[in-house]
Amino acid sequence: MRARRGNRLSAWGRIVTAIPLGYAATSLMVMALARLLPGDRAQATVLATLLSFALYAALIVYVFAASSARKAFCVTLALGALGGGIAWLSIAMGGRV
Repeated sequence: MRARRGNRLSAWGRIVTAIPLGYAATSLMVMALARLLPGDRAQATVLATLLSFALYAALIVYVFAASSARKAFCVTLALGALGGGIAWLSIAMGGRV
């Protein structure tokens, strides 16, 4: 009975990590990517948006393939923090890097 409960919590943790947190992390990574890609703003934004589908799909696959739900959560959080930090730094520096 206890093992079933742990499996359910792990599954729900992965679902919550993959869908809302994965979406937020992907959004932050796309913001950073749009500021880092060469070209004018419109082209960089379109390319970053197109890449977001692959990033989100890869993150979801990773979350469900990770050895533990905690590790998947930490990696997703780290990717979101990295993307947010790069985007914030770019904005703080006055625009695109």
